Parts: sequence; C-alpha cells; structure tokens
Amino acid sequence: MSDAMLFGWQSDPAGSREFVASLPNPTFTQAAPGLEASGQDVFLGDYLLQCMPSWTRLSQPIGSCVGWGTALSIDILASVEILKRGEPERFGGRTLEASVYGLSRTAARGVETNRGGDGSTGFHAAKAIRDFGCLHYGVDYDGKTYTAPSSGISERTFGREGVPAQLMHFAKAHTCREVTLVQSWPEYAAAISNGYPVFICSDRGFNMTMKEGWLSPSGSWSHCMMGAGVRMDKPGGFIENSWGDCYKGTVDPRLPVQFQRSGGWVDAQVLDKMLAQGDSYAIAGFNGFQQTNMDSWTGGIL
Repeated sequence: MSDAMLFGWQSDPAGSREFVASLPNPTFTQAAPGLEASGQDVFLGDYLLQCMPSWTRLSQPIGSCVGWGTALSIDILASVEILKRGEPERFGGRTLEASVYGLSRTAARGVETNRGGDGSTGFHAAKAIRDFGCLHYGVDYDGKTYTAPSSGISERTFGREGVPAQLMHFAKAHTCREVTLVQSWPEYAAAISNGYPVFICSDRGFNMTMKEGWLSPSGSWSHCMMGAGVRMDKPGGFIENSWGDCYKGTVDPRLPVQFQRSGGWVDAQVLDKMLAQGDSYAIAGFNGFQQTNMDSWTGGIL
C-alpha cells in the first residue's frame, strides 16, 4: 500500500444509531416510500462530467476519506438536480473536501476544535452537510479563495480548528436538505436509480487489481467511498475511491476514462454487507427524495 492509500473512517455504531434515530425519515425506505430500482443500468458520474468536463479524481492527502466521499456525493447530486430535476441554479463547482471534513469533526459534534488525530464518521458528515453546509473551490469568500485541491494543509487545519467562523455563513448557503441511512442493496439500487448518490462507510477492503472493472473483496479498510452507479446485468454498484487512479488490471471501457481506474464495480451481495454496517447515507436537495426517471447508462453516452 502506498502512502497515498489513506483511510480515516471511524466506526461508532452507537453514535450512528443515535443520529439515525433522530432523523425525521431514518432510512431510505422511509424517506422515499415507493421508490424502487428502475431495473436499468445507471451511472451518475456522467451528469457530473456534463457540468464539470474538466473533473478528475485526485487523492486525499490525509485521513479525510469521509470528507472526500461526501463532497463528491454533493457534486454529483448538484449535477443531477440541475440536469434532471430542473433546479434553477448553475453548477457551483467542486466542493471543498476540507470544509465537509472539518465541519464533520467540529461543528457537527458541537465543538470548536478537535485535535484528536485524523478521521471522521459518516453520520457526522451527514449532519455537517445537512445543518452546516459546505464550501467550494474557486469562490471568493470575502477575499479568501481556494483555487487548488488541498495539499492537506486545509484539511488538517479545518479538521482540527474547524471551518473559520467568517466562512460559516457561506457554507450555510449550501446545505443538503435531507440525509437518510442506506442499509441494504435494494435501498442503494433505488437511491442511485433515482439520482441520489450514496457515501459508503465500512471496513470492507478490496484487491487493487480489477478484472474488467470489477473489484474483489480483500482485507479490511476503515474507509469511506462513494456510490455512483448501479447495473443489473450482473447486479452491482459502482464505488468511487479517493486515491486517484489507484487500480490496476483491466477496466470497464464503457466508463468515462476519469472513472475507469479511480473506482470499480462491486458485487451486490458485497455491497449489501458494507451498507449493513450502518453508517452510509443518501443525500437529497431542496425537494427531498422523489421519483426521477434517470437515463439508462449507455457506456458514457446519455
């Protein structure tokens, strides 16, 4: 494992259960009654690339995977909201991973500082983006602009000292209206089929060599990744990592090149067990969870 392959998810089953119990709609089935998988292949990464053609997956610099998985979920949700649900907004650019990570370690826990190493939980990230929002790259925040993906300085600073107080009202303008627990393959497939990305926290590890784009379980990772696709020919979900183009082996050539080696397909049964660990969340925008007829994925051409 190279130095770039960092983890950072902290398992807290009791904390997750308490947070989920506090939600008005604790699980995806309750948040979106009647929503089901469409029965067709869906890949949400295509929507992101329509809004941000220059997007590429980079590497988390510290144990901030929760911030990275959640931030990409926000970006993909924004793309789907604009392109499929007709939200009257422009794409706000790439979410600043450090902002989500920092808010998950401080504001979402009711503390101003957190100097206890690196890492976070899925439920604190869910609370952070629902209650406190996020920041973006390339935006002038009263003279402060983040113009390049973090070298780790911002993530470590925000993770320990919190998002600067003068930026909190900017973050608050970009919240996710609803978050809900996804705890099974059927819930995951229904979420993705209707355009709702899922950030996935578990201890499931994978072999770093793919076979035709599929990942096989291997080892244990305390890690957050991001669910962006579903396919039904061989039931499975596409899981995006946060380590850049990290996978070797043979790719799925139908995927956009930006995703071919930064993520891979995971068997539905494996994904079901990852979700059953109880700290993975679907996110929704202004109108909450509603049925949306997503385009059938045709190998990167919508």
